[in-house]
Amino acid sequence: MMKTGFSISVILTSSLFAAVAFASPSVDFSSQIEAAISHSDRPANQTERDAGRNPVAVLAFSQIAPGDRVADLGAGGGYFSRLLSALVGDEGHVYTQNPPVWIKNYADMFVPGLESLAADRKNVSVITVKLDHLGFDNASLDAVFMGLIYHDTALLDVDRSKMNLEILRVLKPGGILLITDHHAKSGSGISQSQSLHRIDSDLVLSEVLAAGFVLDAQSDALRFVNDDRSKMVFDPEIRGKTDRFVYRFRKPE
Repeated sequence: MMKTGFSISVILTSSLFAAVAFASPSVDFSSQIEAAISHSDRPANQTERDAGRNPVAVLAFSQIAPGDRVADLGAGGGYFSRLLSALVGDEGHVYTQNPPVWIKNYADMFVPGLESLAADRKNVSVITVKLDHLGFDNASLDAVFMGLIYHDTALLDVDRSKMNLEILRVLKPGGILLITDHHAKSGSGISQSQSLHRIDSDLVLSEVLAAGFVLDAQSDALRFVNDDRSKMVFDPEIRGKTDRFVYRFRKPE
């Protein structure tokens, strides 16, 4: 496990300087995002999660745009896939990915939602592939979205170094990698991934930067200061109110 501290600070500082050259001008897609959130085909079991997931702020921060080709990795039942498909529109496409073991073990949780999504949205493809073997062509995607699942890679048969290099490969130059996840206590690495479903943000940062990405920006959209990061994320007392990091990385031009 890579140590945090000075080495991370050096990498982060250099990455932030590098990111200046790759950051895209801010474009306002608020009307498209609002339409995606208010779309009539969104299931109730998804809309009721909006308060905790703050999708308006997350999607705006992502800089994903109409016409983009996006992979939603570890998409579960497709909460963000459905929103992304409305945002990218008919000229774009969303690939909703889940690992084979999830579909096998959690079909009752995921498959009904994915079937409904595929029926409702013609610009969505549902794919079942491993996270470290995505199978897309080189430089074929504008963005990759990983919502609250990076910690799960520690629980799966996934080579994270290979996964991050694979994501870099499939993104176009300047393409976006958006990662959100539940904060673990600083310095804990992946040790709380199984027990609490949390991960140390410094570990994620170091691994993604090591693959060749630059850090474009980070957001407080999912910041919950009352979460002391010691409880399981599914604990009813804090579910939907965990303190989460939001990183936007870019593939260098």
